[in-house]
Amino acid sequence: MKEKIRFKETQKFTQWWLWLIILAPIIIAAFNIVGSILYVFGGYTPDDSGNASISWISGRISMVQFIFVVIYILTILFLAFSKLKIVISNNEIRINHLLFFKKVIRLSDVVDHRITDYDFVGYGIRKNKKYGTVYNVKGKEGVTFTLKNGEKYLIGSQKAEQFLKSLSK
Repeated sequence: MKEKIRFKETQKFTQWWLWLIILAPIIIAAFNIVGSILYVFGGYTPDDSGNASISWISGRISMVQFIFVVIYILTILFLAFSKLKIVISNNEIRINHLLFFKKVIRLSDVVDHRITDYDFVGYGIRKNKKYGTVYNVKGKEGVTFTLKNGEKYLIGSQKAEQFLKSLSK
């Protein structure tokens, strides 16, 4: 028998200010490169030979710089492809967070649930004294619930009302 999907939501990191912070080094580097090109080819001659230096084109980068650039690019790709996916079926809540984390919670284990407006609790998967395990990508609203064993969860949601209703069916 095929499971009926009661609720489905996928969230991504789409905050403009977050991407501005992440992409700022690339933007600054692009302005520096364009400025250097305009400066070098704008008629400036640094010495009497008449040759303009463009060493920034042929210069070598250190291994540390290379590793930093690779980690930076991987971070951008990681955030670009990361998402929080919530699926509620008749029997369970499935949470897929980032690219690799999966959590399944049986609905029969949920004893209390409500919509919660919260202050910034961070992005990703967090442990929080007040909310328990937090799954958040954006926003300040989500659904908190408590399990029979006392574990608490907060799942950030852009559709908290629909999420809550799907738990009550």
